[in-house]
Amino acid sequence: MRQKIMMDVDTGIDDALALLYLLASPEAEITGIAATAGNVATAQVAANNLALLELCRAPDIEVAAGAAGPLAIALRTPEDTPRPQGVGYARFPPPPPQLSSR
Repeated sequence: MRQKIMMDVDTGIDDALALLYLLASPEAEITGIAATAGNVATAQVAANNLALLELCRAPDIEVAAGAAGPLAIALRTPEDTPRPQGVGYARFPPPPPQLSSR
């Protein structure tokens, strides 16, 4: 039986790799993804997730935007390290507009 997984990620390089591994695993079933700010802003994280799912032919997995920043402190993102899209030198095409309304 496949393990159902709900991901809560700030998809940069490390979380992009985790997403790819889980999509390829016969033991995992991703049921949804919450995009949260971290490496880059929430909107870019959501776009990264949607683009990766499209690239991996898994566009039916729901992606929802989480909070725009931490609840207790100001958001500080290191865009200078992971590059503008948050995934190193990778460049994703614009994803289809499938962001969940949840």
